[in-house]
Amino acid sequence: MIELDSYNPSKSERTDANSANGDENLQSTSSSRRILIWGPVFLGLIGLMALLAWGLWRPSLGGPSGVSTNDGPARVAILERSASNFSLPLINSFDGSNEFQLSDYRGKTVVINFWASWCAPCRDEAPALEQGWQIHQNNDVVFIGINTWDSEAKAQDFMQSFGLSFPNALDERGTVAVEYGMIGIPETFFIAPDGTISRKIIGGVDVASINEAIAEAQNTAQSP
Repeated sequence: MIELDSYNPSKSERTDANSANGDENLQSTSSSRRILIWGPVFLGLIGLMALLAWGLWRPSLGGPSGVSTNDGPARVAILERSASNFSLPLINSFDGSNEFQLSDYRGKTVVINFWASWCAPCRDEAPALEQGWQIHQNNDVVFIGINTWDSEAKAQDFMQSFGLSFPNALDERGTVAVEYGMIGIPETFFIAPDGTISRKIIGGVDVASINEAIAEAQNTAQSP
């Protein structure tokens, strides 16, 4: 009967095995560290790409990226500062002209409404604006709608849908909107006959708020 000697690894062999195990543990630790370091970076990049995709996709819904609609209850701001003059091409001619210049209507109360065809609150307030125009157009009051960040074709469709008869101008790049410090749409400015902004309504208007703001603007001009 042949007896086999039990195998006892030498010291050097045990050292090599321990070293191999240590290398494996070190590699595992290094991999974990890389995941902890680069994981948030990859997640951040994915989030950034999603944000960029949203920015590119949102204009296809109608509105430009970064422009919000003023939903909810309207807010009133009293400004009492001079209204900046502007000149814009009209979508529908008015007073025999195809251009609207604010300074031409000094001495009258002017209602400036910023809107866009893709703005839901603008659709809600459109009938009230037309009704307000019908009420006040013969009382030294001028309404001017400013279609902003939109296309002329869509603006014309919107005006036709709601039967808007007051003058509307086109501000495709939002130049006048930025000049007036508009933060979203719709916004409506009421200009007193002396050229000062007496009130700004942030959000949709109704006939009652239009009547009140016009009366205030007219009284501003009469006060000493």
